[in-house]
Amino acid sequence: MLGTSVSETSLQLRQRMREFYETSESYKELLNAHDEVYLRHYVDLVIRYAPSGSKILDLGCGNGISARQFNQAGYDVVGTDISPLFLAEARNWENPKLRYQVCDVVELPYENDSFDVICSNELIEHLPDVESALTEMVRVVRQDGRIVLSGPNLCSPITPFLDWIRLMCGGSGRPVWGETKRQAFQQFKQNSKLYLKKRFFTKTPNFLYRDPDLQADAIGGDADSAYYANPVDLVKYFKMKGFSIVKKSVGFGIKGRIIANMFPYISPYITMVVQK
Repeated sequence: MLGTSVSETSLQLRQRMREFYETSESYKELLNAHDEVYLRHYVDLVIRYAPSGSKILDLGCGNGISARQFNQAGYDVVGTDISPLFLAEARNWENPKLRYQVCDVVELPYENDSFDVICSNELIEHLPDVESALTEMVRVVRQDGRIVLSGPNLCSPITPFLDWIRLMCGGSGRPVWGETKRQAFQQFKQNSKLYLKKRFFTKTPNFLYRDPDLQADAIGGDADSAYYANPVDLVKYFKMKGFSIVKKSVGFGIKGRIIANMFPYISPYITMVVQK
């Protein structure tokens, strides 16, 4: 499905993905691994750029732990997810400054300029209509407010190259994207071409999509991703909307900081901060 744009097919896909997330017990089990330790870098990133007393909208919060951590740090938080199944236990933590709501990010049930900070972790790659979701984020964030996006850069050539090196050295592959040496090298070539085209030969964002694997027994590894998420598209989109780019990439650890500072567009992970 590489290269397709939003169409009636994507509307059907949105419904199919919604039904998958609303009913998949196996996917919920995968989310259970997203504990405080797993979410530490994401939570630290948002707190770093969220002024004290901010009202935060945590989109696609899954099991709700990240929203709870923001609340524990003193913020007024609304955590959302498309799946009531994922949020079932999270509602036990609700308080006057922590609420959970089931909703679709492409149709947010909030007034314009409602939040100081809008954030999401590992959400953007699962959206079959990225532009509509970004438009909603732009609508509900306040003037001078910030949007913080975190997740895998599925167009990074670095990740499949490392997959290939590991496989060449006798290590194991990466599910879906680099299970064999041939597959990893092909993914490296494809991602390199995509990056160069997006970075240097297109002036506007070009959101490319793929067919997600929505099998009953969820396998993880972003098999269910629908969008080839990358920071080049996102930077171009937000600049078109008049946002300033606070950070194109934020690294954690020595290697992460070096890659984020020197190669923000091909860093394996998207950690972007923009301001309205």
